[in-house]
Amino acid sequence: MRAFSWIIIVTVLTLLMTASVAYPGYLLAHSIDDAWKFHRIASRIAMLIALSGVIWVVRRYRLGNRRDLGFAPPTREYLAIASRYFLAGVAMMLPMLALMFAADLRLPQPDVTYDAAFVVQLVISSIVSGIIVALIEETLFRGVLHAAIERDRGAVTAVIATSLLFAVLHFVGKARVPDVDLHWASGWQWLALTLRLFTRPGDIVDAFLVYLGIAVLLGAVRSWMGHTAGCVGLHAGWVAAMLVVLKSTDANLAAPLAFLQGRFDHFVGWLVFGWTLVMGAAFVIVKRRGLAFARSAPP
Repeated sequence: MRAFSWIIIVTVLTLLMTASVAYPGYLLAHSIDDAWKFHRIASRIAMLIALSGVIWVVRRYRLGNRRDLGFAPPTREYLAIASRYFLAGVAMMLPMLALMFAADLRLPQPDVTYDAAFVVQLVISSIVSGIIVALIEETLFRGVLHAAIERDRGAVTAVIATSLLFAVLHFVGKARVPDVDLHWASGWQWLALTLRLFTRPGDIVDAFLVYLGIAVLLGAVRSWMGHTAGCVGLHAGWVAAMLVVLKSTDANLAAPLAFLQGRFDHFVGWLVFGWTLVMGAAFVIVKRRGLAFARSAPP
């Protein structure tokens, strides 16, 4: 599995290089604007280094065309499909979010005025963020990486490999290094704290399973449709709906069923994992009945 091996090497090198240059990058950023936190600067540096690695993978495996990047349908058709699946993604999230509120797992933020201006700004910013996140992650995972691995080992291996990587990388950059007493080894401290998350599986197992399950669903949709339009739409809809709730409510840690929210971020927990399994079963039924996820005609 040469493609996946190269992807792992690129990932490891990205982490090591980020740890090496995070503090100099922090000093440079603070010479311009001292509002940036160390962990955010480290995360941005990691993204830039990873981008160069992705470009190398694209060039090595000759993936620089629309089909391999996941954009096989004509632009108008791609956008139409993504829009439909965006609405479907939002609709899928609504029952789960209703369960959260029914179980008293989320509470309104005490310092927020829920007027029309706040709601409009909240919805627009959540949709924009959802679209940006979905485009970046789906082009990388279900586009470039899926195409590279599928070329070597087939679609099933591509779905499994990219899903595992997707789940693991969602914990990178979550570590917080205090912006006091920073020094030249702080980048390595950031990396150590990041890796330490995986030494406490009880704290992240539910969140890991959620990310893994979501990635498997999106990978299956990618294989079924032959492109990423459905993946981008679903992913953007899920993220947008989630952000609306995260930005307007707080987790109720005193609720009797608070453990369902998980310990990692008090949102992506066992309840979300259970709902992911429900969505997975629904996806299979819908696919078998030919109601969705059909391949587009070749351009």
